[in-house]
Amino acid sequence: MQANSRKAPARISEKCMDQALWAILDRHARLSTSIQAFQTKVPAASEARHILAIKILEEKFLRKQLIDIRPSTNHGAQSKLIYLSLMLAKTRTSMNESTMARVMRSVERFL
Repeated sequence: MQANSRKAPARISEKCMDQALWAILDRHARLSTSIQAFQTKVPAASEARHILAIKILEEKFLRKQLIDIRPSTNHGAQSKLIYLSLMLAKTRTSMNESTMARVMRSVERFL
């Protein structure tokens, strides 16, 4: 029984470690949706452009975090790759070689 009780905390800690990943994914998705809505519904006033610029800077910061974060579980690594793939498809963008290398390094433990 002691062996089982020792394994359980490891699983819990892995899940806790991936909480940072889930938080970034959630925050990025919400912010991206907010930016898209803001771009389509807000008039081009100076204040609105300023708010949009701030949101875009925050999205870039979150994207960098998302690219560099190292998931602690296979499920986290798969979720990260799927999210990035969907993001690129939705925005019709791509990653340069160095960014792609950073993504692959962050999940290499699970390849």
